[in-house]
Amino acid sequence: MTMIIKSRKQLPLAASRAEENLPVLPLRSALIFPGETHTIQMGRKENLELLKAVARRDNLLVLSFSPQRIPTTATPHLSQVGVLARVQSIKPAMANSKMVTLEGIRRIALLDIVTSVPFVEARVAEVEEGTADVPDLGEHLSEITHLISNMVRFDNRYSQELIYNLEMNRPSTSAFSDRVGAMIHFQLGDKQEIINAVGLGERLEILIGLLKEELAKYSLSTKIESRVTESLERKKRESFLRQQLMEIKRELGEELVEENLSNIYQRQIRGNSALPKEVTNRLLLEAGRLAHLSSSSAEYGSAKSYIDFILSLPWNGAPLEPFDLVKVEEAINKEYYGLGHIKEQVLEYLSMRQMSRDIRELPILCLAGSVGTGKASLVKAISKAMGRKLVRINGASLIIVEDIKGSHRNDIGAGPGQLIRAIQSAQSFDLVVYLEDLEYVVESEDTNALLALLEAVDPRQNGNFVDNYTGIPLDLSRVLFVLGITGEDFPEPFAHRLEMVEMSGYIEREKIVITKKHILPKLYKRYGLTRTELKFTDKGLSRIISQYTMEAGLIGLQQQLEKIFRRITRKKAACEACKYSINETNVDQFLGTPQFIPEKAMSKPEIGVANGLAWTGAGGDLMLIEGLKMRGTGQVFTTGSLGDVMKESIQAAHSFVRARADLLGIDHNDFVNFDIHIHFPMGAIPKDGPSAGVTVSLVIASVMAERPINNEIAMTGEVTLRGRVLPVSGVKEKVSAAYRAGLHTIILPKENNKDIQELPREIVRKTTFVFIETVDELFEQGLLDFTPSTYSLEKIFAEEIEKAKKRTKSKPKAASAKTKKKTTKKRVKKAT
Repeated sequence: MTMIIKSRKQLPLAASRAEENLPVLPLRSALIFPGETHTIQMGRKENLELLKAVARRDNLLVLSFSPQRIPTTATPHLSQVGVLARVQSIKPAMANSKMVTLEGIRRIALLDIVTSVPFVEARVAEVEEGTADVPDLGEHLSEITHLISNMVRFDNRYSQELIYNLEMNRPSTSAFSDRVGAMIHFQLGDKQEIINAVGLGERLEILIGLLKEELAKYSLSTKIESRVTESLERKKRESFLRQQLMEIKRELGEELVEENLSNIYQRQIRGNSALPKEVTNRLLLEAGRLAHLSSSSAEYGSAKSYIDFILSLPWNGAPLEPFDLVKVEEAINKEYYGLGHIKEQVLEYLSMRQMSRDIRELPILCLAGSVGTGKASLVKAISKAMGRKLVRINGASLIIVEDIKGSHRNDIGAGPGQLIRAIQSAQSFDLVVYLEDLEYVVESEDTNALLALLEAVDPRQNGNFVDNYTGIPLDLSRVLFVLGITGEDFPEPFAHRLEMVEMSGYIEREKIVITKKHILPKLYKRYGLTRTELKFTDKGLSRIISQYTMEAGLIGLQQQLEKIFRRITRKKAACEACKYSINETNVDQFLGTPQFIPEKAMSKPEIGVANGLAWTGAGGDLMLIEGLKMRGTGQVFTTGSLGDVMKESIQAAHSFVRARADLLGIDHNDFVNFDIHIHFPMGAIPKDGPSAGVTVSLVIASVMAERPINNEIAMTGEVTLRGRVLPVSGVKEKVSAAYRAGLHTIILPKENNKDIQELPREIVRKTTFVFIETVDELFEQGLLDFTPSTYSLEKIFAEEIEKAKKRTKSKPKAASAKTKKKTTKKRVKKAT
């Protein structure tokens, strides 16, 4: 909707003139004063429609300033005080536009908008400009003339004819003031202020203020320009005099400082036999240029810094001798506590790097894992075992090409990239460079930065790496680059060049061992405490891990331990008795209320509740999957923030259990007359994946057969539509979660039996693992409780089931699957 920008003062409307409706032309790039003729180009559709309407209204229209500089589809905002104008001529122009000549007549006020389509039309009235005597009129006019004379004298944008033109309009004060506003280069907003000033006295005061501002601006710009010119002239003069002084000294045979330094550099370069020929020639060229440059020039400082940096690189460093793999393995085992397959993969890579005849074909070692999972610790162990210095570079400092390859010497603040700086700082090419947190580079989505990083770390390309600053090929193949990334996959072209080492999260037992072996000794030393003053029990550490942290790594655990150390240190500093033992009962005295409450298994068997196992970014977790049967039409409802894969897994499990209704003693009509609701607790956490298929199958069988599930067993596994149990990932974390919850019998897919080797010996020794290939074997494990008091079956069936249980107990434990299957079928046959 078109809006009128009201004037700050009440307008004196002329009483002798009647109000009328006239078209309004918004002006955005120019203003036309009364008595001024101006030609503008009009090409917008609404403006061309306005011209047609003006031709039918004596060629009269209103010109109003709109502060919206860019035309929009919306209707414009218009100033209340405008100028009544007459169209003098209309001529065709390019692109169907018109060149329109307008003549300003007088000021006019916009009262309100009549319409905005197809052009703006407003109700207008003439304003009374006032003819009363203005106090100090002559002084105002003289001051305006004097200010304009100064502008003409100092500002070459105005000619002397401007003063003569204004003198012609002096008899009419109103015309004189409008002429000044039109001819001086004021801002459009300032010109509109002049038009808004209906009273002559106010208008003249505004003109005087604006003229003074223009003179002040021009005076300031003149001073600045004068200072810049003087500075440039002074520098030119000094440069000329220095050049003359250098020539005079040469004629007198005196040695210049610049030539002396140049000669020193040249002798140093020629005497360094370790420099490659290409580097020697480049440095001699730069040293020769120093003799012809002034020591006060910026180019002299740039050339000197370049020579110093190139000479400071470790050209004399001989390659290190091959390392002993046996000693490396021993050192890594001593410094790093982790899974055996990770160490094996790293040792295989190091062996391949040492024995390979063509290092260019080797991949790049990359450690992928959550924060705190030991990536940096493993790299430290590798560098220490190999006898190399370790340099760590954060990915946040490598998000642009200049961070990696440096900037060109002609750029302001030019310098080498981070990698060359690291080599210069360590004074060796035989380094272990750990580029950590590279997810920052991936998230920056700068393809050029990724390609530059690949050029620097890829053995196929970094044999002749050229930094933009040095401009000299450097061999980076001697550097062992190790990449580190958290939770992100490298895009192409990185992926196929990486030797990925998956750093999975630590389980609770591993965290306790690492804490006692590495973290606590470091904290004792940092806070000046001894083991007699502060002691941690395994159960105390276990409670801190399970109830105060939720992570795959050890960062949060170390932070919680530091809270305890700081508190004990404060007590010791206050001369209090310092001898504390942190156990499971007093942890909350130091750390407060537990932040996380771990899931616990049910205390007794229940219908429709099974112990599932889930993998999370913070490790494994116990997940109680619940099911409920209710009257309905045979639908399956799911809740708990489930993904599409998990929903499909539930549907497949339901179909399989329905197909096994006879075996389980379930009436087929129940699947039509009852709905099933499957719920996964902790609904705020999204869940997905197929590994809950085994657990869901058992829950559905439990609710449909009305038989409770053994609460002392946990399980995981993917189920196909035909009941096959497929392997799953994250077995170590899932088994650890069951062990923490006190569940020592775990059902796993048969193909996951090899994953048991990765588990701590304590867990393996105390846990019974049952491996299954089909869901039928799951039902044969006796997980569904047949106790008569827990479900409604006739007494005769209950007795038969009790007899079957007794017979099963009397048989040897290692019964064959065939015998178990026959016994189950016999029981079901008798029960049905």
